[in-house]
Amino acid sequence: MSRGQANLPALAVALLVVTTSAGLALGFADSAFTSADRDAKERSVAAGVAAELVSADSPTNERANVLNATRVDAGTVSELVPEAVEVRVELDDELVYERGTPDDGTTIRRIVLVADRQTVTFDPDLDRPRVTLPRRTPAATIEIDAGADVETVRANDRVVLHDPSGIDGVHEVGLSRYETTTLRFEGDVETGEVTITYHPRQTTKAVLAVTVDA
Repeated sequence: MSRGQANLPALAVALLVVTTSAGLALGFADSAFTSADRDAKERSVAAGVAAELVSADSPTNERANVLNATRVDAGTVSELVPEAVEVRVELDDELVYERGTPDDGTTIRRIVLVADRQTVTFDPDLDRPRVTLPRRTPAATIEIDAGADVETVRANDRVVLHDPSGIDGVHEVGLSRYETTTLRFEGDVETGEVTITYHPRQTTKAVLAVTVDA
């Protein structure tokens, strides 16, 4: 009996250890499940925001996965993210938009193209009355001096301006963005009488990063 009584404290300690270990294990498991659920929610929201930002219908884009550099700003991006989360949107490590401090959140990254249109203005050499624009552009502005005696302007084989009494002034003409354009001036035109402004597009690769802390 004395030996049995002596073993009771050891048994009590063992039971306490087992109970404590089980409680800790359940706590860790519950924490792990909670963390996994939170990570899954954050990943889902971040992926949804990223998909919205690169979609063809996004106000930030020219087409799917091609962001317009002038439209990717905090005001536009803020309309595309849920209000109930902390979020950060970066483009090539440059901050575009941030709400809260989502430093411990989940990040989704997407490779995109960023399109930026430049403005080029020049007076073409018209020793030969034609000029080929070096890069594709959807439109051009053609300014012709009065008295230049230009009756017709063609873009490739298409007539874009015509006036039998002579073209003068500033004119916007639509061009094909899918092919290189050669402008031809029909008339007794000389260098210095025509100014052309066009807007070629330059695209560069970038990484879009969306971080969400839900």
